Amino acid sequence: MIVEGIKLTWIVVKDIEAAIKFYTETVGLTLHQHNSEYGWAELSGPDGSRLGLAQESSEMDVKAGMNAVTAITVKNIETARDFFLEQGVELVGDIIEVPGHVKMQTFHDKDGNMLQIVQKLDV
Repeated sequence: MIVEGIKLTWIVVKDIEAAIKFYTETVGLTLHQHNSEYGWAELSGPDGSRLGLAQESSEMDVKAGMNAVTAITVKNIETARDFFLEQGVELVGDIIEVPGHVKMQTFHDKDGNMLQIVQKLDV
């Protein structure tokens, strides 16, 4: 598996509009993307690394206040998933696709921490 980098860490929030306001007006991050349909926003600081905000929902295993999820960018998510399966990595659910944007596969490390591999589709 060829890792391209860690470009995004995301957190779950109870109120995405209030969180956007907090992270832009109080923390000083810049809003780059906000998709109300998917309950998602991306912000960044001057160095370009991104903080994602996900609206808490009943469909998510992660609830607001639990933890941040580090997203590791890969070139091909299916290849990376297959490699993880061969290595005995515990996958959480199936690959989720947001059409035209990203494919995501959540997994647990050996300590139970939740992470994701992601493939950007809008490149």
